[in-house]
Amino acid sequence: MNKGFYALAIIISLVLHGALLVAMTYGWEASSMPERKPMPKFVQAKLVTIEAATPKKKLPKKVDKIKQRADRAAEQKRKAEVERKRRAALEQKKKLEAEKKRKAKVEADRKAQAEKARREKEQQEKARKEKELKEKLAQERQSSFDEALQDEEELLDANEAEQAVMSVGQAIQQQIEAVWSRPPSARNGMLTKVRINFVPTGRVVAANIVEGSGNAALDRSVLTAIKKVEVFPEVADLAREEPVVFEREVRTTILNFKVEDLRQ
Repeated sequence: MNKGFYALAIIISLVLHGALLVAMTYGWEASSMPERKPMPKFVQAKLVTIEAATPKKKLPKKVDKIKQRADRAAEQKRKAEVERKRRAALEQKKKLEAEKKRKAKVEADRKAQAEKARREKEQQEKARKEKELKEKLAQERQSSFDEALQDEEELLDANEAEQAVMSVGQAIQQQIEAVWSRPPSARNGMLTKVRINFVPTGRVVAANIVEGSGNAALDRSVLTAIKKVEVFPEVADLAREEPVVFEREVRTTILNFKVEDLRQ
């Protein structure tokens, strides 16, 4: 439809131009006639401009330099802000990584110190136990030595005490037998067992028959002999020098008196 309209406009334009040309030619011929000079008739021609059916090309818009500069400035500012944020983010990342490394180092140092303290404590505990063990062994050895020494001393003391008791017992029996007068009814082989109680002064405080000989006269004769002696200096000496031995072995003494030397 646009093409037909455009062709129609061209045709109309050509017709008008042709008419104008004819009118001008006719006017020229009439002017050559001498008798009459008629006024030329003018044909008013009007050029009709018909827009082409094809779309006109858009002219480039005028560039607004002020706006362009503002846009460039805004773009530069935006890029600068983006760069600033990027750098800030990078710096923050570096700070975070540095802080992370610092904390990791602090934690590693703490663990190392704790491990060192633990090892030192273990070594100290081990040394303490070893020292205690050595001291204990030394004490046990010393204790064993002391106990052995004490046992030996006690054995020696016991031997000495036994010898002292035997010596005192023999002295007591000898003194009693020295004054013992056997009755006529006594016979060889008769045995009288007597229990004698002493005080530390060596004095006899009691004498009793533990086992009789079967002969009352013989048993009485033994008690009579004991009363005759009455005080035994050896018992007093032992009580003064070895009171423990006196209390344990001599304070109560049991002696046997056997008839052996009679002529039958």
